[in-house]
Amino acid sequence: MKAEQVDQALRQKFITEEERLVFWHDEPGEFSDYVRDGLEGELADVQLLQPAQTGGLSAKLLLEKEDTEGRYLVYTTGERPEARADWLYDIRLYSAEFHADIASIWLQELGLNKLSLREHLKARANFLNSQERRKKLAKLVVPKDDESSLDLKMIAVLTRADLADPLTVLRAVCHSHADGGKYDLHNEPEVLTTLEKMDLLDVFWRLMAEQFEYKPDQPNVAGLLRCLFLSELSYLLGSQSPTSIVQYKLGPTGTRNARVFLTQWRDSSTTAGSHDAAAGAIWGENIVNDHLGGVELSTLKEVFTFWDIEKFIISALKKQLLDPALPVDLDGINEIAVKRKAGHWLAGASKDDVARHTMAEAYDAVVAAAELFSLYSEHKNRLTFDEPADLYRAYQKELYKLDQAYRRFSFHAKPATSQGWDLLKPIVDRVEKVYGQGFLAPLGIECSKLLDKGFLGSWRLKDLPPQQDFFKSVIQTHLKESDRKRAFVIISDGLRYEAAQELSSALNGRDGMTADLSAQLGVLPSYTGLGMASLLPHKALSYNKSGTVLADGQTTSGTSARNKILETVQGMACQADELSAKTTEEARDFTRDKRVVYIYHDQIDKRGENSEEETFDAVNDCIREVADLVRFCFTKFNATKVWVTADHGFIFQKEPPDETDKSKLAHKPKQAFITKKRYVVGPNLGTVEEAHHGKLDITAGVDGDVEFWIPKGANRFHFTGGARYIHGGAMPQEVVVPVVTVTQLRGKRAEVAKVEQVSVQVLGYKHKITTPKYRFELLQLEAVSDRRKPTTLRVAIYEGANPVSSIETVTFESQSDNHEERKKSVKLELLSGTFDKKTPYFLVLRDAATEKDLQRVPVVIDRSFDDDFG
Repeated sequence: MKAEQVDQALRQKFITEEERLVFWHDEPGEFSDYVRDGLEGELADVQLLQPAQTGGLSAKLLLEKEDTEGRYLVYTTGERPEARADWLYDIRLYSAEFHADIASIWLQELGLNKLSLREHLKARANFLNSQERRKKLAKLVVPKDDESSLDLKMIAVLTRADLADPLTVLRAVCHSHADGGKYDLHNEPEVLTTLEKMDLLDVFWRLMAEQFEYKPDQPNVAGLLRCLFLSELSYLLGSQSPTSIVQYKLGPTGTRNARVFLTQWRDSSTTAGSHDAAAGAIWGENIVNDHLGGVELSTLKEVFTFWDIEKFIISALKKQLLDPALPVDLDGINEIAVKRKAGHWLAGASKDDVARHTMAEAYDAVVAAAELFSLYSEHKNRLTFDEPADLYRAYQKELYKLDQAYRRFSFHAKPATSQGWDLLKPIVDRVEKVYGQGFLAPLGIECSKLLDKGFLGSWRLKDLPPQQDFFKSVIQTHLKESDRKRAFVIISDGLRYEAAQELSSALNGRDGMTADLSAQLGVLPSYTGLGMASLLPHKALSYNKSGTVLADGQTTSGTSARNKILETVQGMACQADELSAKTTEEARDFTRDKRVVYIYHDQIDKRGENSEEETFDAVNDCIREVADLVRFCFTKFNATKVWVTADHGFIFQKEPPDETDKSKLAHKPKQAFITKKRYVVGPNLGTVEEAHHGKLDITAGVDGDVEFWIPKGANRFHFTGGARYIHGGAMPQEVVVPVVTVTQLRGKRAEVAKVEQVSVQVLGYKHKITTPKYRFELLQLEAVSDRRKPTTLRVAIYEGANPVSSIETVTFESQSDNHEERKKSVKLELLSGTFDKKTPYFLVLRDAATEKDLQRVPVVIDRSFDDDFG
């Protein structure tokens, strides 16, 4: 024993614990030299009293009569006297006792007062010989610790576990063995060698046996993990569990704790990676791979044990979706997709993790396909219309959703196709058939019928104002309200109605904004030059000999020309990328004194024309970029209103057209100054059988005798230069031009319009848990809407900061107005062991994205003994 260790231990007694009298019986007298010269430093005023020299009676009188304030170290050697022969026995009883053996010093250092632990500490000398380890252990020790709890805390120190409990220790052991996303089942974690050196390996395995009922003759981590993962899988599959995993199943208590352990492991952001590596290694042993094909989807959807379960589920969804004998269960498919995407394997999947990102997109693709099929089933017998207004009104109200579902499917299916997955190919084939032959073709026939019945000769609809009146009826009306009014207009080339609806939904309520979607009847032919010109301030439109559209005699081609026209109304024109690159000060200087600012954005049309395959990617990018531009106008310009519109829409099919989609012209008129795959413009064109013939003074308010041809339905005149992305015709996708009016709200109005997640309430009160499993009922208080978004929660029971149950994830996304349909239940499983009903426990609802606790509900756990029933 080193002198400094004795010094430290004595200081603990006299200074930290403020003892006045400390008895030290050193039977062999090995510290006689140490005490001979007295104590020093902080203990200099402590007097050494040796009863063998002063006599027992004199020592007793000194301590109890002569000096009742002084501090004394009473030091004795030799055989300890019997109580009846010890003059100081009664004083010993109320004084502190000091021991100078190494175990006693460790006891003092750890702040433990149980002398009965000295022998146990001696047995843990290999661990305690390190001062660094003792310091770490001391931070965990509490006075009531016994041999078992000390061993567990020593193991926690060695494994670097965050908490000294068996499950956290095991998680730390497993996490330490994962190497770069791989898990070696053939070798034990290195930390077990350390435990063995510290004489704690047997203790570790005893803990695992107690927690999981894992008791093989030669325990190992790989074997334990197989039992944990496969027991959870068997439990979740129930009667459909394959016989191939029977030998791995743990007992009821072990299985319950395995569930708790695995849900907590995969819920941890710091250790989830090692869980995935271990799960992948066990799956790679091919124990269950070939036995899950027949498991029912209703059972499989609850399983998150292995990554490859996602493949079984998405395949089952595909099979269900394509089964002609089954109606499309959109709600059921969406519910499963939402659950899987919020679950462990796919939550927060980024593009960097290609497999997970692709799988998450595949679920979205399946949902979009289900939506398309469901919409088609609803509308397939209602695609005939008596009046043009009926068709275009139906498109604005409902039919645009088919375009939206088709776009979303094509966009979300693209990653799987890029990765070479054949998973979605059968769905792709059916989607193309339903959208092309089932929707576009009959809609095109109806559109052509209505054009031939006279609509082309009037081109007016009561509820759809003409596009060429946009500036006069919308912008000029706004400016007339006050001399201080300003108007910011974002014109996105090719932004069609269904994409504008998504943009409107994305803007509504965010940052104090409210967005209202309306539409106007686009000019015909529906192409960029004419559409852009029609949106400018003008009294008359016309063409020059080269086919350029003029506004009041001025060319409208290009930003500079449009800027000159807008200057006549104290306005200006600029490109979106030019504007968004500016700082606030630069942007305000750039638009200073301008009452009208037209901002031109080109994403969809540019990429659709030049790289057709990217059309739907461009739409997604457009929605995001235009939303940013709207925010730019509000934040940089202090705008109060922003309008978003387009020159035209478009039609796009992923499947290339064939000859049946072509309306081949017998001749190309020499006098035509514009000839495109979807329209021909020129004077005195006359009529042809292959096309609709119209006059631009009627369809666009253009002066002069300018006419056009457009093919019938969704056809093309030719396929040169690509023919999947088209516009120019009269299909509603092309001419129902969106107008999104975005208003910046202030004060209370902004607060009312704020977008928030739906709130969730735990039903019932005074939750008393007496069984290993307990089901909680949760209610989504509001329906999902533009201003109420879905929320995903992690739910568990906690004692303080530590979970004592499984951790389950649940998403609330119901749009139903019926509160009964917004209820969800979550079943939690408790750790094995006893629980004190007086200990405060809480059911915690935690936001899965922010980790913020949204609700803490007190619960009583009354389980004074453990069982596996109930």
